[in-house]
Amino acid sequence: RHYLSFLHFTIASPPHTADTSTTMAAQVPFHGLLLLLPLLTITAASSAPLPLLALLSLKSSLNDPAGALSPWTYAAAASAGATRSLSPPWCAWPGVVCDAATGDVVGVDLSRRNLSGTVSPTAAALLAPTLASLNLSWNAFTGELPPAVFLLRRLVKLDISHNFFNSTFPDGIARLGSLAVLNAYSNCFVGQLPRGIGELQNLEHLNLGGSFFNGSIPVEVGQLRQLRFLHLAGNALSGRLPRQLGELKLLEHLEIGYNGYNGGIPAEFSGLTQLQYLDIAAANVSAPLPPELGGLARLESLFLFKNRLAGAIPPLWSRLRVLQVLDLSDNHLAGAIPAGLGELANLTTLNLMSNFLSGTIPATIGELPNLEVLQLWNNSLVGRLPESLGTSGRLARLDVSTNSLSGPIPSGLCTGHRLLRLILFANRFDSAIPASLANCSSLWRVRLESNRLSGTIPSGFGAVQNLTYMDLSSNELTGGIPADLVISPRLEYLNVSGNPIGGTLPSNTWRAPKLQVLAASKCALDGEIPPFGTSGCANLYRLELAWNELSGAVPGDIGSCKRLVSLRLQHNNLRGEIPAVLAALPSVTEVDLSWNALTGSIPPGVANCTTLETFDVSFNHLAPLGTPSGSPNPGEGGSARHTAAMWVSAVAVAFAGMVVLALTARWLQCLEDDSVAASSGGAGGARPDVVVGPWRMTAFQRLSFTADDVARCVEGSDGIVGAGSSGTVYRAKMPNGEVIAVKKLWQAPTQKETAADDAAKQTDTQDGGDGNERVLAEVEMLGHLRHRNIVRLLGVCTNGETTMLLYEYMPNGSLDELLHGATAGKTPKARPEWDARYRIAVGVAQGVSYLHHDCLPAVAHRDLKPSNILLDADMEARVADFGVAKALQDAVPMSVVAGSFGYIAPGEQRLAHASIDRC
Repeated sequence: RHYLSFLHFTIASPPHTADTSTTMAAQVPFHGLLLLLPLLTITAASSAPLPLLALLSLKSSLNDPAGALSPWTYAAAASAGATRSLSPPWCAWPGVVCDAATGDVVGVDLSRRNLSGTVSPTAAALLAPTLASLNLSWNAFTGELPPAVFLLRRLVKLDISHNFFNSTFPDGIARLGSLAVLNAYSNCFVGQLPRGIGELQNLEHLNLGGSFFNGSIPVEVGQLRQLRFLHLAGNALSGRLPRQLGELKLLEHLEIGYNGYNGGIPAEFSGLTQLQYLDIAAANVSAPLPPELGGLARLESLFLFKNRLAGAIPPLWSRLRVLQVLDLSDNHLAGAIPAGLGELANLTTLNLMSNFLSGTIPATIGELPNLEVLQLWNNSLVGRLPESLGTSGRLARLDVSTNSLSGPIPSGLCTGHRLLRLILFANRFDSAIPASLANCSSLWRVRLESNRLSGTIPSGFGAVQNLTYMDLSSNELTGGIPADLVISPRLEYLNVSGNPIGGTLPSNTWRAPKLQVLAASKCALDGEIPPFGTSGCANLYRLELAWNELSGAVPGDIGSCKRLVSLRLQHNNLRGEIPAVLAALPSVTEVDLSWNALTGSIPPGVANCTTLETFDVSFNHLAPLGTPSGSPNPGEGGSARHTAAMWVSAVAVAFAGMVVLALTARWLQCLEDDSVAASSGGAGGARPDVVVGPWRMTAFQRLSFTADDVARCVEGSDGIVGAGSSGTVYRAKMPNGEVIAVKKLWQAPTQKETAADDAAKQTDTQDGGDGNERVLAEVEMLGHLRHRNIVRLLGVCTNGETTMLLYEYMPNGSLDELLHGATAGKTPKARPEWDARYRIAVGVAQGVSYLHHDCLPAVAHRDLKPSNILLDADMEARVADFGVAKALQDAVPMSVVAGSFGYIAPGEQRLAHASIDRC
């Protein structure tokens, strides 16, 4: 009866002619009816129910690679019907919801089934009289949203989220007058927001976030008086925020950030009296904060970070008595932190970092009973931390770094043993480290460097099971390194450099099973370096003990530190010979043993260590190069005449080297001058856009090949292994047999291409000279990054026209190839086991952590994805393509979207302002 009634309505109702969009929508049922007529004939002959035919028609229009809808068959229905079940057989099919009383299909849930295709008009026409809910979320639908969906006039809920629809949103949404929930989150829709959205007077939930909608928010949205949830975040919306949104009296959730609006937040938003959640983060809004928002009595979460908001934090906001989360970070706010914020008893998170706030931290902030996260870093705050901070027992994360705070560190920060991160660096804190912190069982990350802390390091940190990172450098600590600290079971990073700490290295220093970095330079340490043992430094990759009074020999078992990358022991009193095993370490790039009292000769294996870039053993008592081991050492007990001769020879060699360098530099300058002079000739003396000269190579480690060798290897296309947005990648075998990867960058635009380029290049010149020099300076900085999970940049070659980057070659390709199958022309690879996946994930995390926290300045990758994770011969993950391509594409403006098509790094959001998470 329902279906015949609907067909009568479809035939009898004349097409609308009010406007083009309505007319087109009205024609859809007629087309569906034409498709329906053959089925009606079949139904009359076979008595097959219309719901069965509708579901079978829907199935036939979908691509189902996993066979999720395989039970949807006529045979299955006939078989179930033979059992004379009380409910229709299709009601037992997966994803089908029926009315228990009538057996009508009222819901179809096809979520998370990897489906694609379309929705047939026939199925929509047959289901239209009864269907109230359609869920197509988390599938693989692409192209245009099927217009047949708009036939389903009784729909109350439509969920098409987490798909790949990539057209404009089709007209016809206004036909779904009963719709209460419309969820189209996380698609690729373009164009303006759907027309007619303001006519859905029953709409309660509207989510159009996570696509590429542009234009402004229609003022008609303010007419949706039943709306309780509105999500438009993560699009490309612009214009001013419509004040009409303040008329949505029932709205509880408003999320419209991550867009690019103009102007400020309308004061009319104070009319959202039921609002509980407000997010306008990263949306380019400006102007002062509206004091009227203090009247939102039910507001629980307020996110306004990463905007251009200025002025002071309104004191009236202290009336937000149920507020739990307040994030105003990364703005231009100034003035003092209002003491009234301390009256917000429900506040759990207060983020005010990266502003221009001044004055002291109100004592009332420390008395907030539910405070879990307090982040005030990168402001101009002074005074002391509130003594009561943390005594509530709920504080989990405290970061007030990069201010001018002083006084002692409060002893009650970890009262509840929930404190995970304590970040206080770059302040003026004094007195001793509270002993209570050494008993804080929850601590994970501690950064107290660059303060004025004194006294001893408290004992007890070794029992803190989750402690992974501790930086106490650049303070005034004394009393030695506690023996228990270096055996903390999860400790990975320990830095106590720049303290007059004194004492010796604990004998159990290398017992920390996960220790990766130990830095204790300029600590007045004496005694000997403890033996490493067979596995005591299995994960150590950086050891810095320079500028101390260490004596004895470099432990001969240092060869067990297989992952060691950097060894800095300069300016000590070390004696004995250089261990030959140093040259056999597979990853070592830097060894500095200068200014010691080492004897013997340089191990011959050093000459064959291909990874080694810096090897400094100057100012020791080593035998001259070429002296056989065991020969008399001229540095020990030689005659005064012989010693004087050595000094004279050294000075002569140094002077000759300086002369050679000076002449070489002058010769290169003359070559450049000749090139410029030659290029200035010709008709009219016009200078060409690009000066092509000989190949020049800047090497970041010792290389046994030349730039010309590299250039010859990339001629033609035989060695191409890939291509990306920044250039072509070659596998290049050098004359000595070494294999490297060469990225030949696409040629940058010339100065004649656009006026905008001229202006940009002029700006580059004003900002600091030639753009190429600026680029090469940045590349050189990246070339000195050293970590076992970072693809090493070996050097850069350029001839004025072409630039080539030289990398380590990764024989196992990328993580993308490993996980998603072989690319064209490559042999398929076996899928990795879970332990290998885990190891790769950890390696990526360690590499990114190094870029973020151990580099100065910090390096933001900005395009981390599986194709930029390479795998070495041991299947260890190496992060690649971090910032180099961006640095060399100086014609690309830095306000464009950062990242690859289809992927934006989470820290990037919409604009290319990389953010490094503070840890």
